[in-house]
Amino acid sequence: MATGLKSNLFCFFLFLAFLLLCWETPVLAKEAIGWHWYNETYPEDEENDENKKIKVIKKTENPAVTQMAVLRQTIREAKAKAILHPTVENMRSYLILQNFVTNQASLFTQVWKRTLLEYPELDYSILHPIQNSAQHVMYAETSKKEDEVIQSFGKQYGLFFFYRGNNPLDQVLAPIIESFSRSNHISLVPISTDGKTLAVFGSSQIDRGQAERLGIKYFPALILVNPKNQKIQPLNYGFISDADLRRRFLQIATNFQDGV
Repeated sequence: MATGLKSNLFCFFLFLAFLLLCWETPVLAKEAIGWHWYNETYPEDEENDENKKIKVIKKTENPAVTQMAVLRQTIREAKAKAILHPTVENMRSYLILQNFVTNQASLFTQVWKRTLLEYPELDYSILHPIQNSAQHVMYAETSKKEDEVIQSFGKQYGLFFFYRGNNPLDQVLAPIIESFSRSNHISLVPISTDGKTLAVFGSSQIDRGQAERLGIKYFPALILVNPKNQKIQPLNYGFISDADLRRRFLQIATNFQDGV
């Protein structure tokens, strides 16, 4: 009887092991599929490998950034293969992938233009046109605004120009500052920080602690000063052209808003 019982238990455990094996096999098989970055498919027709790769990349559920990374790597591999092994088939494989990217870029451009027509508020070129004829109009409007702002500042502010008379850069900048202040009727006080004055200003002051009291540590420095309330506003540090100096007044007046 003991032998029969052992035999029955052995058959039972054998049957149980068989059930577990049958139960787990589909799961293991399912997990084994597609362990690469894509699941390989084997269509009945003779479809090109590169076309299959493109379709797989487009259908994958990975984020778009990941898809782009995979696509770029696939193209690099195809190009490298065509260079190292320049056969007609390798070149054909590379060109298929390259043409796909070119077509997608063309489609992107088309959708871009259509989107801007439907959502014109997203079109940057409306406020900032790049065409030459439009640029002339925009420049004229900007120049007019600059003139108005400079005149307004000139009625309330004067300029302190801290310079180094022995510095070649400051020597080149000095005539620009002098001409700007004279043509725009803005009072200018040139101040030499190293004791050497420049003849272009006619007369200059020598720095006797003014720069330190104003917290100026970098030169040359151009500072707006309101004599009534003693308010100061840094205008520029370092070299600046006449055109950029005009633009800087407009930037200060508009608090550096976009496009100025």
